Amino acid sequence: MRLSWLGLLLASCVPVAAASQDHSGGHSETAVSGVPVSEAVASAATAESAANRAPPSLMANRGNGGFSIRTSVPQAQAFFANGIELGAAFDHDEATAAMAEAVRLDPECAMCRWGHAYALGPNINHPQDAAQRQPAYAEALIGQRLAQADGDAFEMAMLDALVLRFGPGDDDVQMDRAYDTAMRDVAARYPDHDMAQVLAAEAAFAIAEGREGFAVPITILEPVLARNPDHTPAIHFYIHATEILGEPGRAEPYADRLDAMRLSANHLAHMPSHTWYWVGRYNDAALANVRAVAIGHHTAEAMAASGEALGDGGVWDLPYHAHNVIFGIGGALMAEDSRAGLMLGRPLVAEVAAREEGSPFFQLLASGGYFALARFEDPQVVLALPEPKLPYLQGAWRYARGEAQAFLENAEGLRAELAALPAGISSGDGEGVEQGPPQQMLAIARAVLTGRLAMLEGRHHDAAAAFAEGAAIEETEDFQMFSDPPAFWYPVRRDLARALLASGDSEGALREARSTLELRPLDPGAMALIRDVERASGG
Repeated sequence: MRLSWLGLLLASCVPVAAASQDHSGGHSETAVSGVPVSEAVASAATAESAANRAPPSLMANRGNGGFSIRTSVPQAQAFFANGIELGAAFDHDEATAAMAEAVRLDPECAMCRWGHAYALGPNINHPQDAAQRQPAYAEALIGQRLAQADGDAFEMAMLDALVLRFGPGDDDVQMDRAYDTAMRDVAARYPDHDMAQVLAAEAAFAIAEGREGFAVPITILEPVLARNPDHTPAIHFYIHATEILGEPGRAEPYADRLDAMRLSANHLAHMPSHTWYWVGRYNDAALANVRAVAIGHHTAEAMAASGEALGDGGVWDLPYHAHNVIFGIGGALMAEDSRAGLMLGRPLVAEVAAREEGSPFFQLLASGGYFALARFEDPQVVLALPEPKLPYLQGAWRYARGEAQAFLENAEGLRAELAALPAGISSGDGEGVEQGPPQQMLAIARAVLTGRLAMLEGRHHDAAAAFAEGAAIEETEDFQMFSDPPAFWYPVRRDLARALLASGDSEGALREARSTLELRPLDPGAMALIRDVERASGG
């Protein structure tokens, strides 16, 4: 039913202004092989990293998942546990800082080294090639040596597995597979260790192929949730896995529990929406992201007050902030929640309108701001919006203007916007028109505006044909699986049903409305249409 893992990565990694992070720590030239790297090199990297930022503080209310390790320094234990919590909340930089502090406090702690290496390495939203894994490999080797000297079986198993994740060699796919195999062995040896199970599930994510591959982490996580239903790392990965598998309802009770915790981690506040949207709880999905966005603003304000630089993008530089905004807009549009839609959509449009750089995929996702304004804003305000500079956003802007003209029943104005909507946008490489989901979005927008114009002019059969064309594009697998929430804001098949009803085909309208509910459960627009048809037919 749902998105590909690539779609999840793209949807989750769209900070509007932030550049992708380099996790090499400035030491990508370090030669790492099967020979252990000297402790001095890795300790120098840790010291350099710590010197470049203020000492971290323990961050409360970020979830759970921390576990006891062998250290005689209580604060090292505290920062290690906090690092686990932060990593599972996808506060990646904060997790790395916490684990580095644990190492600083107890350099001889094997699992502190494990935690720092783990945080430096790849995660499900930020894969790394072999070269990028070298600093983590150096730290893991130190931890492995410390664990071997200490003789603790669990710690040795954890570090042996982590070393396989980072090297040696230059084949990151082979590393991921070796790590998965090793972590499954750790999970089998320590079935009651909740975090070991979660880490094994995460390892399975990295090598999963197709939707069916995500049945593996689900199988690993369900025993954890059965005995510990409030385990936030397990809930986080379970929500993702069930959604990708196409069975989001399995995670609904855990999404509810996660939301009830009212955590201060913006990504965990957002996570229930991944389940709620796909079971039809659109307004709950919108409001979860309103909360996540508020946490992001609070974080940005706190960082500014402490003198910590965010960059020119401000709150938009925070990881996942843009994803939370876009997901919240998706829920608000389906729920007909104008308050949430405008609260999130107006700032997004203001942020992206003047941007001169952004990939077509970023532009497609950021188009949600224009969709929100098209649906909820005063039409005259929409018509007064300045034209954005990026080409696909210009397409979304034209679409929004077309919807405003349709609302005003201005057929000539709508026809003008339809004529100005580009049929395609150059790829910029001399190869012609850009292909893929952004181009499909333009085609859907054109079909919808064509249908709107036909409806205004009473050409209901023509409208049905246009909406059918838009629905067919929207429902293709590559577009459906591109992003989360869907890149186009509503199921166009709903309007096909409306056009069929207007043409006198009640049976066809009912059929298409019911088909819409298979795509978007409890879609309020389709449900209202079904009620209209049944009422008109006396059913």
